[in-house]
Amino acid sequence: MGRAGRPQFDDRGVASILVHEPKKSFYRKFLYEPFPVESCLQEQLHDHFNAEIVGGTIKSKQDAVDFLTWTYFYRRLGKNPAYYHQTDQSEEGTANFLSDLVETTIADLHNAGCVEVDDDGFGVSPSTLGRVASYYYLKYTTVALFNAELHDVDEAPSDLPTLLRVLCDASEYDELPVRHNEEHVNAAMADGLPWAVDGRSFESPHTKANLLLQAHFSRTALPMSDYVTDLKSVLDQALRILQAMVDIAADGGWIDTAMGAMHLTQMVSGHSVGEGGRWEDWRYFGILAGGGTERLEE
Repeated sequence: MGRAGRPQFDDRGVASILVHEPKKSFYRKFLYEPFPVESCLQEQLHDHFNAEIVGGTIKSKQDAVDFLTWTYFYRRLGKNPAYYHQTDQSEEGTANFLSDLVETTIADLHNAGCVEVDDDGFGVSPSTLGRVASYYYLKYTTVALFNAELHDVDEAPSDLPTLLRVLCDASEYDELPVRHNEEHVNAAMADGLPWAVDGRSFESPHTKANLLLQAHFSRTALPMSDYVTDLKSVLDQALRILQAMVDIAADGGWIDTAMGAMHLTQMVSGHSVGEGGRWEDWRYFGILAGGGTERLEE
């Protein structure tokens, strides 16, 4: 009801709800008998399992099934099985449903490199990627992306534009809002920024995150107040994502890529040389006493 009535004078307010006549009974019932709250655990199960495996709560697939039986998801599964796409509502059907859910979730985590499955097919243990995802509260798909995209062993080191693209492709930016007609604003922004983005993806939240960070590096004025709010949201997540990127690159032995990610971290946090990032003409860690990468490699 918000501020219905006059709060400084009235101790109650009256709200009138106008609805279509055929839906009148539905809304009346909704007022007095609200819909039950359903669980969203199934949609986030990969990241929950990964965290529990890293924490040692889940050490086998049976532990994962037992973990599920203590959740609100399990309680609602018995009350509203159709909502969770369970077809067989018998006790055996529920057990099979949970087992299949655990199997597919663990398989996805294994394919992403976040967990290791024992030779017997039942025991599970965390990998480095899984530990990184859990430590920095990242989605498992993000660390899998970093592991696949970052390199400098068999190929050239990942350069800064590539690192920025990989950073912005993180799943944490999936929900960054791209409002109506903002694709045109993004296209105009891209024309004034130094690093090119995919011209076919101006409606993508990941492309928008890339443009916002480039504008932040170069201290470019943003086109509207909504973009200031969006940039704050992007920056709030960028540092922990970059820290995970550094850890993954370091674990892989990719020193140049790790140092590039550190350079990007300095640019995001505003600690680069000068008022803004100097982009590609600034040598990584040139501010360190005693030299740059040659000294560090020694």
